[in-house]
Amino acid sequence: MKQIIAKSKLTVAIVLTIIFALNPVAFVRAMASDGKIPDEIYFLLQMENFLRTNYVGEINDLELLRGAIKGMVESLNDPYSEYYTPDEFKDFNESVSGTYEGIGVVITLRDKYITVVSVFSGSPAERAGIKAGDRFIEIDGRDITGLSTAEVTKRIMGEKGTKVNIVVNRNGETLKFEVERDIVKINPIESKIFGKGIGYIKINQFNENTVENLDKTLDEFKKNGVVGIVLDLRNNPGGYLDQAIEVAKRFVPQGPIVNLVTRDGKTQTFMSDSEPSPFSLVVLVNGGSASASEVLAGAIKDRNVGVLVGEQTFGKGMVQRTLSLGALGGIKLTTAYYTTPNGTNINNTGITPDVVIESDKSNPLKDFITITNPKTLRYGNIGLEVLGVQQRLKFLDLLKAEPDGVFGPRTLQAVKELQKQAGLNVTGVVDSNFYEALNNAILQKLASREDVQLRKAIDILLDMLKSKNAA
Repeated sequence: MKQIIAKSKLTVAIVLTIIFALNPVAFVRAMASDGKIPDEIYFLLQMENFLRTNYVGEINDLELLRGAIKGMVESLNDPYSEYYTPDEFKDFNESVSGTYEGIGVVITLRDKYITVVSVFSGSPAERAGIKAGDRFIEIDGRDITGLSTAEVTKRIMGEKGTKVNIVVNRNGETLKFEVERDIVKINPIESKIFGKGIGYIKINQFNENTVENLDKTLDEFKKNGVVGIVLDLRNNPGGYLDQAIEVAKRFVPQGPIVNLVTRDGKTQTFMSDSEPSPFSLVVLVNGGSASASEVLAGAIKDRNVGVLVGEQTFGKGMVQRTLSLGALGGIKLTTAYYTTPNGTNINNTGITPDVVIESDKSNPLKDFITITNPKTLRYGNIGLEVLGVQQRLKFLDLLKAEPDGVFGPRTLQAVKELQKQAGLNVTGVVDSNFYEALNNAILQKLASREDVQLRKAIDILLDMLKSKNAA
């Protein structure tokens, strides 16, 4: 009951504040009609009048109100409660919902062309006939040669219902497509089968599409004889609590999953009504596993349905709700905290894995010059920017000399070699396309290092399956 009253007071306060911003005079008359004006409201009116009568510049009513709301939220000193402008609130909702407006393709720079890596199932691009491997040539009549993937992405994204004209090269044939943009759903699930009955699932985020895509993956696993799963929650920042609870029901049998505790001390326990999972389970976690991913990890650990491997989780045990304020934007407010099935509050402490094993934290780039504002570099240039590029080329085993900050013959040779490997025009000039190719090459090399945590998880899972079969 207290929750309802508190929520009502918040809603009323916001509505009254909006009325005040749009028409302060009408607001005062309405409030004074019964002769009762709360002291707080009276003070706000006085402050508003002071600003209007004394500030030398123009005052925007909406901006004034937005500032007031932002100040109220910030006064809570809660790192998880935030105020968003309308544009920020839209971006936030898109980021957590797993949807955006566009055509639904993943692109990269390959052999001098912006090339389609994959097409989302059911997307506008798929419906139009665009396929993986297609090379983009023109967008809305403009030649895109030389543009970066980021620049091309901006051109193909847009509001639902708008159209974009795309010309592609497919195996030497030129094809034209008119694609009507729509809502695109992002699949947060990555999966593969390692053989020996072991499947791997990585959940990148708990968005609106998580459970749907997880169920598809589990069905495929069953069809292909998978009996053990490595569930990777590393660097999963969380997302929707209801999605995490539903995912938990796929692995946790009948009983508690998580407890939510509100400000008045009332506890709501979310339960599973599922039968025991047919899969043996090992879960990977690290310091980037937070919020909803900790809900899932905590349920699996407390209910003894899997083994946690990796590093201490982040420790975010607070729950937020969002409130749209229309033209004023929106707020995200902490409204509760949660505990694991055993009643453990993990906020600021995290969850300790059953098997602690650190990842390879060595960072070969830690002493490199930071390239924050990439500049075009040519033969003969001298400076820190050249040194930063040289350091990275050395890391890629392309530069056959020690980095010295001088763009000389050996640096020129290394730059040309990377351009050749990336399928770029071999100009010897360090430009935006070169920087993109350089970063991609570094990421690929870093990714090639052995994942010691995953290796350990697989070993543990194999032992679990061996013991299960022996029994």
